[in-house]
Amino acid sequence: MISWASFSRDAFQFPNLISLGRLFLGLFIPWLVLHPSPLAHFSAAVIFAIGAVSDHWDGYFARKMNLVSDFGKYMDPLADKIFILGPLAAFAHLGYYSFWWTVPVFVREIGITFCRTGWLMEGRAIGAEVLGKYKLGLQVSLVSAALLTLNFSHYDSLQNAASVTRWLMLMLLYLAVFMTVLSGYTFMLSNRQHNLTPFFAKFTSAMGVGLIPKAPGTWGSVVGVALALLSQAHGLLYLSVFLFVFWAGWWAVSRLDLSKEKDPSYVVVDETCGMMLALAGIPLGFGSVLAGFLLFRFFDIVKPFPLRRLEKLPGYWGIMMDDLGAGVYSWIILKIFWG
Repeated sequence: MISWASFSRDAFQFPNLISLGRLFLGLFIPWLVLHPSPLAHFSAAVIFAIGAVSDHWDGYFARKMNLVSDFGKYMDPLADKIFILGPLAAFAHLGYYSFWWTVPVFVREIGITFCRTGWLMEGRAIGAEVLGKYKLGLQVSLVSAALLTLNFSHYDSLQNAASVTRWLMLMLLYLAVFMTVLSGYTFMLSNRQHNLTPFFAKFTSAMGVGLIPKAPGTWGSVVGVALALLSQAHGLLYLSVFLFVFWAGWWAVSRLDLSKEKDPSYVVVDETCGMMLALAGIPLGFGSVLAGFLLFRFFDIVKPFPLRRLEKLPGYWGIMMDDLGAGVYSWIILKIFWG
């Protein structure tokens, strides 16, 4: 198992601070892209260029200063993902391309980050592969072309240049999505043995957060809210994410030893699915999400009829069905007030 004291201490090493800086830039750039002012768009392009260059320097200094660490192996690719996903989502929101093009990118990056986290907790720090670097290069080029198009569009004299960069952006989009899927497939294939351990099954059933000592069910519900917000753009996407999480929970729980405890506290995939069911088809805003979260936690704890009977079902169904029932109760109330 990894030493968390050493892991957290490594965060303050100079190369890792560069990675952390790039992560925070990725959170800030979308706000600038969505702001209507030309100055904000120019600032977004400059900041993105700085962040893109930093991806070289954190690795360079880590090797030069002999500071290669488990934290860096994890944080560097995570920072790359946040740095790219934010601007990609912002440009999809502006209509530069369909949001469907961003779906495989988000699925790949979130899925691999989830796996990397589980492997790291078990003591395996897996760095980026060569195809992953090529993928990142295409994604950076894609976002750069989109930023140029955004900035050129403010000036009549640069409309022709904007047309060229928009065409280039679309070509890079197709290549980047293809390389994203290909690199994700090869990465998971080459590391598939790490997903077959008992710990990874436990980590998956916990949705990565159920191992937190306090209030694991609440954290599992928070993951459900996050997935609902990420997939709310289309009903088919929402259903696909829900069914995948449901299946992943079955896959993981079927590999656990439940002979001593039928429903371990760390298994929170049921709360995640129940929370997603509660918010399905509901217009998501601050009020509806907060009400849905509180209602679901209330029904999940109180377990009105027939939820206590449902949790007595054998195996995975007993773990899952009472939470889905709590989600149905919550959904009915939300539908009345926000439907």
